[in-house]
Amino acid sequence: MKIGEQIITSLVDHSPDPVILLRDGVILYHNQQAAQLFGIPEKNSLVANNIFMSVAPGSLSSFQQMLMNLKQDSILDFQEFMFYRHEGICFEAEVKGIPVIFQSEKAVYLLIRDTKERKKTEEFLLHSEKLMAAGQLAAGIAHEIRNPLTAIKGFLQLTEDQHEDTKPYFEIIHAEIDRIELILSELLTLAKPKDMEFKVINNVQDLLHDVTTLIETQAILNNIEIVTNIKLCTPSIQCDENQLKQVFINFLKNSIEAMPDGGQITIDLDVLHDSVQISFRDNGPGIPEHLLNRVEEPFFTTKEKGTGLGLMISKQIIENHNGRFHLFSNAQGTSIIVNLPFTYPSSEAVNI
Repeated sequence: MKIGEQIITSLVDHSPDPVILLRDGVILYHNQQAAQLFGIPEKNSLVANNIFMSVAPGSLSSFQQMLMNLKQDSILDFQEFMFYRHEGICFEAEVKGIPVIFQSEKAVYLLIRDTKERKKTEEFLLHSEKLMAAGQLAAGIAHEIRNPLTAIKGFLQLTEDQHEDTKPYFEIIHAEIDRIELILSELLTLAKPKDMEFKVINNVQDLLHDVTTLIETQAILNNIEIVTNIKLCTPSIQCDENQLKQVFINFLKNSIEAMPDGGQITIDLDVLHDSVQISFRDNGPGIPEHLLNRVEEPFFTTKEKGTGLGLMISKQIIENHNGRFHLFSNAQGTSIIVNLPFTYPSSEAVNI
């Protein structure tokens, strides 16, 4: 092997990314990473294969055009194509080609990167930026509204004593002001989450019983039955009891509002090998598939009077408890599954 070829093969072997050397679509050499990318663990297993057999039909024409351009000694930037792995699974990758001389003839140095991890990272960063922007906006809005609202409440209390005959109207105004304050509290929670006081709860079933008792009247008024399947003995969990109650009430209220014509909500409490699993299932119309990925976005809501903050804050609280949150929905209804890790009994409270 000539010195130039040794340098090229060394570059291929030591590249952290999958690299393939091609000539007229035929694979001349590749590294271990390329073999793994295409689902074949043996290092030289792709040699002599035609790479076009691994390109998805929709990308074949543009991939061939890229190779034609490289034959003209052009150096092209990354382009995205769809490929097939050995087992038939399709994946997206970005490809950069560089014309080289290998074995005394023109060849193509092809660097291939699976875009899945990069796109996942970009999506995470974008979501983080959205949350930061939403938090800053929420804090500004909440403070701007709270100042005049305090004055309105004060003058309202002075005025209502002089108008006993219109008391029902004042009660409605107070109720609406309370609703505004609740929304402002959610906005401030988004901007700066409240400090949580953790303590050990030995009876998760008692916590769920308190929640169902609070929401039961609203459920009955909406012709909704709440069915509970709760184990009598569950391990202890460490949590902020009030915040967890807030989360579970939010889930139940969402289910009730999703079933204006009545229905059923099922609450299951199960014990897994490492966690307590609490499931909330309703038989409402479900969330449309095209909206399912957006329900956790700040300010996105399908409800006429919703703030678009409840589900996102609920998920944040569960994650602050080192728990896991999953939402599933189809035409048969919506399910929310929460997993909270076990802990050992302790009388000490922990502030975080």
